[in-house]
Amino acid sequence: MEQRKQLLYDDKAIDFTKTKIFFGEGRNIQRYDIQKYPFYEQITQRMLGYFWRPEEVSLIRDRSDFNQLSQHEERIFTENIKYQILLDSVQGRSPILTFGQVVTIPEVEEALQVWSFFENVHSMSYSYIIKNLYDEPGVVFDDIMKSDVIQTRAEDITDYYNQFYTSLSYYRVIEDCTDSRYVSDMQLKKELYLSLVSVNILEGIRFYVSFACSFAFAEQKKMEGNAKILKLIARDENEHLALTQRLIRDLRDNEEEGFQDIISDLDKEVVQMYRNAIDQEVQWAVYLFGDKGAIGLNVEILTQYMHYLADRRLKAIGLQPIYGVKKNPLGWMKNWLRNDHVEVLPQETEISSYVVGGINLDLHDIDYRFD
Repeated sequence: MEQRKQLLYDDKAIDFTKTKIFFGEGRNIQRYDIQKYPFYEQITQRMLGYFWRPEEVSLIRDRSDFNQLSQHEERIFTENIKYQILLDSVQGRSPILTFGQVVTIPEVEEALQVWSFFENVHSMSYSYIIKNLYDEPGVVFDDIMKSDVIQTRAEDITDYYNQFYTSLSYYRVIEDCTDSRYVSDMQLKKELYLSLVSVNILEGIRFYVSFACSFAFAEQKKMEGNAKILKLIARDENEHLALTQRLIRDLRDNEEEGFQDIISDLDKEVVQMYRNAIDQEVQWAVYLFGDKGAIGLNVEILTQYMHYLADRRLKAIGLQPIYGVKKNPLGWMKNWLRNDHVEVLPQETEISSYVVGGINLDLHDIDYRFD
């Protein structure tokens, strides 16, 4: 990398069409009239066009539905929402605290800021759901930190983020390469790339057992308000997935970004990261359902769905599929994951399928094939 210190504002002239996404020449004014990668400005505008607030969705009927769920159904619902809180708590702060420290082109910095903002909207949404459905909301939140199952999964989710964040801290302050904590440029690039892959897996794999459960309830005319909120969250996560897929491909495909010397050596590790995540999601399905089905789902069909998604996600970042599942075993999920396939009755759960300002950018990118 060209320099060790990154300033919040560098007074030298920088051509942002020629610098790198990460670890480039530096940062000064935030300008979007010229862009090296217009995709990131486009997806930022698309995300902003989807702005929403959870209070726009009524949960009055959900409260009644929740009180009528079976014990098994209530457990599935509660455990999933606790896990989703964990995921979005990580994502609400981590992109800016990690990638945001070293991003050096304005359009990607802009996208990271908006991404983090929407993750916080998601966290607020879960609080809104819990406060409306549970007599003691604090108990649900406190249980997240007490759950061995959730905390064990949290370790794998946060390990790559934490390692990269720690290395960045050492990288900033340690100049003496004889110091045992010295972090080389190569190591830092490797940790950034693996963190980005880990986030791609989080956005594209780890939410989807929970999404499937939320939407399965609504398919049975239960907890429909919750499903509308989760539909909005899923729409946002699809944008974040698209963002991480594109970042990975730009680092893989563009030699000028300076990552090609390490990426090819990491492909096996990346594939194993996907395998590990899939295994954990299958174990989550086992934890939720055991040997019996509920709400139209069971472990077998969720396992097939995870394998189907994994192959699509791997292909989207330039790697070969590993499971060979070509047909979506949960075809009805398209009705919830595609923005134009949800019909909402305003008098029932309020409007959820709208775009502020009518922005339609027609990006025509492989990133938007999510089902």
